[in-house]
Amino acid sequence: MHDDFFLYLESPGDRPAYYKIADFLWGKAANIDSDGDSSHPDDTQWTEVSLILRSGNKQDQVHVDLVSVTPLVLKIRSPDSEITKRVAAYLQEVAGGVVSQQPPKLA
Repeated sequence: MHDDFFLYLESPGDRPAYYKIADFLWGKAANIDSDGDSSHPDDTQWTEVSLILRSGNKQDQVHVDLVSVTPLVLKIRSPDSEITKRVAAYLQEVAGGVVSQQPPKLA
């Protein structure tokens, strides 16, 4: 999506289960559509996830994409800048790492 807002998270540790991101954004009762590479619902090693609020508007979505494995770099993107910022801050709080507006320089 060319109109998305982006942030990067470099060197996070274990991530929260993907559904906890949706709970954080929209509440536990939210009806979401999700996709990603979790091997099970409570997986903390995922590197890709997409969450869309089914009852929301086009802005109510977030995607986390793998940029690099070593070091681990995740790109957080959404059409809504506040969702991008909130998810980046939440992931950093839970998993650690460094949030930046530009992708880190990779070797």
